[in-house]
Amino acid sequence: MTHDDSAARVAILDVDGTMHPRTIGLALLHEMRQRGLGRGDAIAEVMTAVGLLRAGSIDFPEMVARCTAAYAAALADVDPTQIIALAQVTWQELRRELFAFVRPLIARLGDAGVTPYIVSSSPHEIVALLAADLGVADCHGSRFTVDAGRYTGACEFMPGAPGGKLTLLRQFAAARGATLSRSIALGNGPGDLEVLAVVGRPLVFEAGPPLLTIARDRGWPQVDRINVLDYVDRALAS
Repeated sequence: MTHDDSAARVAILDVDGTMHPRTIGLALLHEMRQRGLGRGDAIAEVMTAVGLLRAGSIDFPEMVARCTAAYAAALADVDPTQIIALAQVTWQELRRELFAFVRPLIARLGDAGVTPYIVSSSPHEIVALLAADLGVADCHGSRFTVDAGRYTGACEFMPGAPGGKLTLLRQFAAARGATLSRSIALGNGPGDLEVLAVVGRPLVFEAGPPLLTIARDRGWPQVDRINVLDYVDRALAS
């Protein structure tokens, strides 16, 4: 197989459960609850939806829909500057838990001329801090609508919704003249399936069902925190 070595490449990178062992948006929500910030009943609804998914009582799209609505409701009428300040405090704790491979991964992508793009369903307020910490210029988290200096209780964009990450990836790649067939995706859950399917170098990170079954059926490399850099090196060299 031949390819154009001069073609631009991007790497779309998931956060929750992939670069970080926790869901950083839930960690932020936990801190909100601890401080009595936001609607407590809506925060509880988010946690309930996550629990129902883990118990197999609802599927992933329903969990995303429920969590999106409840997270937005939890933020309603809160001053965004309070969430930004709390995200900074929360990230200072979370940053210590980043998987050890993450910083070397970003460095290797940069050395190879591949543009990293961090995309997560966690709120942009905390995803942006992770990206800045890693020196990554491009990121996208869930965005909640603000009007007159307050969150309105609505969600502007949720990457984890069907088609969300795929839309972002296509826009990002097109803006940079990147070739998806030579680009990389690293993810661990159903929300990453669409981007894993369109890139030429999909890497499935410590996934459970149903993504694990799909990865096996399609012959996608299954990687873990120990060998992921080896697989990234292979992807960059091909």
